[in-house]
Amino acid sequence: MKRFLLWLLGVAVGVAVLLAAVMGVSYAFTTEGSRPEAQVEFGGAELEPNGSCWQVPLLGGVLDKVFASPGTLNVQKLGTLFDAHPAITLPDWAVYTILTIQTEDGATVFAGSASEYETFLFPSNGGYKAELTVWRLPKGGMATQFEGGSTGQLRKNSGLEHPAKPTGWYSFRFRFTLQASAEVELSAERVEQGGVVGLRVSGMTGDTAPAVETDLGNVQCVRSSDGWRAYIPAAYNAAAGGHEVIITVNGEPQSRTITVIPKDYGTVEVEPEPEASEAANAEFRNIVWPLYEQPARQKLWQGGFVCPAEHFMTLVDFGQVKVVNGKQGSKSNSTKLYTIPGEPVRSPANGVVVLARNLALTGNTVVIDHGCGVRSYLYGIDTLSVGEGQTVERGQAVGVLGEELTMDFKLGSRSVNPRLLFQTSGGLFWKENS
Repeated sequence: MKRFLLWLLGVAVGVAVLLAAVMGVSYAFTTEGSRPEAQVEFGGAELEPNGSCWQVPLLGGVLDKVFASPGTLNVQKLGTLFDAHPAITLPDWAVYTILTIQTEDGATVFAGSASEYETFLFPSNGGYKAELTVWRLPKGGMATQFEGGSTGQLRKNSGLEHPAKPTGWYSFRFRFTLQASAEVELSAERVEQGGVVGLRVSGMTGDTAPAVETDLGNVQCVRSSDGWRAYIPAAYNAAAGGHEVIITVNGEPQSRTITVIPKDYGTVEVEPEPEASEAANAEFRNIVWPLYEQPARQKLWQGGFVCPAEHFMTLVDFGQVKVVNGKQGSKSNSTKLYTIPGEPVRSPANGVVVLARNLALTGNTVVIDHGCGVRSYLYGIDTLSVGEGQTVERGQAVGVLGEELTMDFKLGSRSVNPRLLFQTSGGLFWKENS
């Protein structure tokens, strides 16, 4: 029995020595090459690591080896970049990032992740310095587990993934000079009366909204993912021919020309309308007209609009010349529908109700703001089912129809052709997701 126990003890000692030898060899032959390659780019330039800390697992995570390289004061110089939004390219292993960008005098202009940087716009051209840390973490790991560097001591693998993989980070310090200009694009240079031209400003756009001047209407820019967007109306009565558009970005004006093409919408015979009282006209001017100049909110619609009435017959179409007792009158800026009483009035698109009340001139009236200056004006509703400030979705009921419904779709104060909105056609849907 004694010999047997001695034999077992000898076997255990031998196994322990063998395991120690295997671990020692494994540890000795595990080098910095076991870490993943950095492979990080900024503006197309490969970044050089400035500090790192990696925990490399040995023997399936039973033992770890730490490779630590403290950061230095060295800064990589990337030179001049002409792209207004230099892209960050990350390796497949990247899980977590921290990016800080400062001006030359130390003012922070961005602090966040690489994904948050995608919507960041530089405030101006000039010199910048940046620090970027890129982490590889197991699922469920904490990004702070190595912060502050490493003493180089061995650490047991956290056991959060099987098989265990290297965990750690690379840091980068670099500076660059940004020298870019704004890019102005139009969805079209020619547009028919009643249409819309989309305007996109990207590149070096800063935080101040570009100013747009044109005789086609009041145009307001709103923020988009990579700059600013706006929409320019060619109203039903816009003068045919060329119209200059001046876009001023960061004090620098750029000129474009939009050519309006006349469109014949035909004529329609209508009955004489009773003359409205001065009080009714004044009420309309005081309540509705101020909406034309309200600040544009963010774009709320997505895809085409729906007609407010599902079943209808058109009595007066947009742009038609109204003929009264054989005499031609003005063009119609709105569309009058013969509708089925009791059916719902639908919101044409996502938006916010900015007016819902009875007016002497137009009866029960709902105005919905769809963003970017686009608003739908619905007149002559039998009963209302929404209130001012309420958010509505495309197709949602905002009231109940009577026998007639008048609809007017405006960009600012200029009426545009609703048929284009229902057909998802024209500048309102250009580069919709940018």
